[in-house]
Amino acid sequence: MNRTKVFRTKEDLESALSDNPIRVLRIGEQKVCIAKHDDTFFAFQHLCPHQKHPLKEGLITDFGEIVCPLHEYRFNLKSGICVNQKCSDLITYQIEIESQGVFINLK
Repeated sequence: MNRTKVFRTKEDLESALSDNPIRVLRIGEQKVCIAKHDDTFFAFQHLCPHQKHPLKEGLITDFGEIVCPLHEYRFNLKSGICVNQKCSDLITYQIEIESQGVFINLK
């Protein structure tokens, strides 16, 4: 597992999402989206698995889903499951908030 420190503190993570509900991070050669819903942080692949549209432009629903703006495919933020069952599931990543910082585990 590739565990990468992405923020020094939880406050830094909160600040990164204060003006935009979805943020893209570059971790090495990979881009990962982070988002917050109901006081929980989520990390997921940058592009929709359907037609590779950037999910940064998507919408977070009250049901804890990210909606791709291109064809409105919906993905559960926690599991990555495509709620519409029309394409592959979204890859999600675990976020760990510790005293040493905020880490994302890339698969």
